[in-house]
Amino acid sequence: MATSQRIYDLSLQAAVDLYTTSKQFFIMKIDSDGRAAVAGAADAAMMGVLQNKPKQYEAANIRQLGITKVICGDTITCGAKVTSDGAGEAVAAAATNKYVGTAMETGADGRIISVLLEHGYMPAS
Repeated sequence: MATSQRIYDLSLQAAVDLYTTSKQFFIMKIDSDGRAAVAGAADAAMMGVLQNKPKQYEAANIRQLGITKVICGDTITCGAKVTSDGAGEAVAAAATNKYVGTAMETGADGRIISVLLEHGYMPAS
């Protein structure tokens, strides 16, 4: 069962409507206007995981440190480093990818799992 534990959350204005599109527990980035937006594939601007469901210009609460729930975009094994796919869902990080954390459980596409947030880059293979 996925769990969460907040250590540090950051609030930024939502760049788009994240309520209607149900982006809670998706990986987020800071866009060029300093607003919260859904991250792209292995996005270098990834910063954490959305904890709420804000409408455009409302406060988006983004977990940066701690344990968070996240939506899987593919199968992820426990212990794998996690990055974003093109839709902001969690996938296993490949060589040289930026990652946002470590999976604390195994999950399949569409499932919510727990991730220990820690930021870094995968080594080259």
